[in-house]
Amino acid sequence: GRNNKSCRKRWLHSLDPNLRKGRWTSEEDAALLESVKNVGTRWYEVARALPGRTDDQCAKHYKEALDPSIRRDPWTREEDVQLWSAFKEHGNKWHTVASALQGRPAIHCRNRLQSLQRTRAA
Repeated sequence: GRNNKSCRKRWLHSLDPNLRKGRWTSEEDAALLESVKNVGTRWYEVARALPGRTDDQCAKHYKEALDPSIRRDPWTREEDVQLWSAFKEHGNKWHTVASALQGRPAIHCRNRLQSLQRTRAA
């Protein structure tokens, strides 16, 4: 069976009809940034300013898309080499791989490696 906690989490993070899924709007991005500015990274409190978004969604979107420490410049050859090396050592543990590349979130590392693999295969 399932316990109360797992049922509640599934409802709050998957089944609730008020839950927003999919792309974030520019208004939501602005509200998320403003909320982080006001309350920091206490994601439960941040999410209270974004109706229909969960604390997990807010944290993930901020860390992968809005965090000002994210590097948005093109990947360098040196970074590609570091990425391959970290991937060979750690496999699909993307957060561990990303820790070797300053300012590159795990999802960006995964996407870049997949892009490099497609280029190699072509």
